[in-house]
Formats: sequence, structure tokens, C-alpha cells
Amino acid sequence: HYVVTEYGTALLLGLSLAERARSLINIAAPQFREQLERAAYDLHLFS
Repeated sequence: HYVVTEYGTALLLGLSLAERARSLINIAAPQFREQLERAAYDLHLFS
């Protein structure tokens, strides 16, 4: 239920799909965060 990277920790238990995506983007490597956020919007995870 936890995801740990060198950039942080995310607890995904009980989160909606959009909240999970946001939490994972927040702990992704900084050079990929913008690309991941665009992909999440393209997949309609964020409104």
C-alpha cells in the first residue's frame, strides 16, 4: 500500500484513482513529473 522512491513516500490505501495518480506523480523523479501529469490529464484522471 506504500510506494517509496528516493523522492518520497506515498500511501495509496483508500485513495481514489485521481488521488493515487497525484500521489505517485508527487514522488516521481522531477524530470518526469510534468510528462506524467500531462498523461494523467490525457487519460482523464484529472478534470
